[in-house]
Amino acid sequence: MTLLLEVEDLKKYFIEGGFLSSILGGTRIVKAVDGVSFKLSRGETLALVGESGSGKTTTGRLILRLIEPTSGRILFDGIDITGMKPGELRKLRPRMQMIFQDPYASLNPRMSIGKAIAEPLVVHGRATWGEARREALEMLERVGLTPASDFYERKPIQLSGGQRQRAVIARAMILKPDLLVADEPVSMIDVSMRTSILKLLLEFRREYNMSMIMITHDLAVARLVADRIAVMYLGKIVEIGPTEEVLNSPRHPYTEALIAAAPTIVRSARKPRLRIKGEIADPGRIPSGCRFHPRCPYSDSKRCVEEEPEVTYYDGRGVACHYPLSP
Repeated sequence: MTLLLEVEDLKKYFIEGGFLSSILGGTRIVKAVDGVSFKLSRGETLALVGESGSGKTTTGRLILRLIEPTSGRILFDGIDITGMKPGELRKLRPRMQMIFQDPYASLNPRMSIGKAIAEPLVVHGRATWGEARREALEMLERVGLTPASDFYERKPIQLSGGQRQRAVIARAMILKPDLLVADEPVSMIDVSMRTSILKLLLEFRREYNMSMIMITHDLAVARLVADRIAVMYLGKIVEIGPTEEVLNSPRHPYTEALIAAAPTIVRSARKPRLRIKGEIADPGRIPSGCRFHPRCPYSDSKRCVEEEPEVTYYDGRGVACHYPLSP
């Protein structure tokens, strides 16, 4: 398969505290993303999963250069976009789009839904306003917002949560992107609507041969849409591999704990329920050694406390653990 995206040792550090804090020694470095690497093929979907605070959303925003990385490289279709200037990057923007977690916050409350969908075509010089309006009406029909002429004139506040989510999908898909980053696209949607939204995204993926990064904490969603899963913990990928292999036979204790906490649609009834204690650590105070060791029920080694494991591959499965679980 042809590669579309390569992410190499991507990092994003935030410095908390201002000038006065730096003088008084009150600043600290928050390692939101701390060395993420993966590849994504054309037409493939990769799910980034993990607890809140694991760095999933920050990784998605870094990939699209919505925020600037501290270090690392991002190659899109063989082009290094890491240090690309905004003017140059704008030429590639139509090819990579994002669906944000909160559809209402990502829409201009003063702009009609139809105009919000049509605007990208005009901004990127792909159509006149008249042509863009016709395409927007077609896209509204495609995503199930009918009659399209009615929805075109509505404001975001006049739509339900599910309708707004369909509108932001339409806005992203109007440009027929090669890469879509979908950040928790169904987390704010009623359960009854989630399947139809996911089905819509999969239809666009097949039609455009589009690659997709699905950011989610829901392993059931990951199982439905993703070819591969990357499990993140405190800014790092701790396990990556084909979806069914990861869910049926986790190699990292954190992955096993996530599966154990998931509904039976994800975990096997034969799997013992592994419980982990406490909350994910503060990314500004990352533990030494393996960053999962304070919560890991299998950690009883000095090596776990002192030495940070690197991702090691076993038959196509990447695991960052000194003592990976048996398959």
